Amino acid sequence: MSLFNIFKTREPLVLLVDDDCLMLEMYEAFLEDLKCKSIKTSEGETAQAMAQIYKPQLIVLDIMMPRITGLQILKSLKLEPSTKKIPVLMITGEQKVDDLEAAFKLGAADYLVKPPDRISFENKVKTLLSSTGYSFPGAKQ
Repeated sequence: MSLFNIFKTREPLVLLVDDDCLMLEMYEAFLEDLKCKSIKTSEGETAQAMAQIYKPQLIVLDIMMPRITGLQILKSLKLEPSTKKIPVLMITGEQKVDDLEAAFKLGAADYLVKPPDRISFENKVKTLLSSTGYSFPGAKQ
């Protein structure tokens, strides 16, 4: 997707961050059904740069990432003025209470356990995007 098309669109933009390419493809398919645009990366360092450049309306972020963890990425995003208000949906392969508590303390908006089912994923995305002011077509106001 070109930069021009991303900034021109009216659909919400979601940044997907996961080191598992199959998970990224699944999230992308779920978002297409919701008429959302997405950009994705499997690299934590790239995720931070993409968030600052593209200013997505939502970030879906895996906790267990190589080199830099999802919690480290989240902390960095929440300290950066240009990205601190973007809601972050954390994805975890292991439901560790300590990780989830840390994520919420750092500013995560919500979480899902991997692999999320379509309905749960779409409901969380709708809720979080609605909190940013986006209204889904056909949704009750």
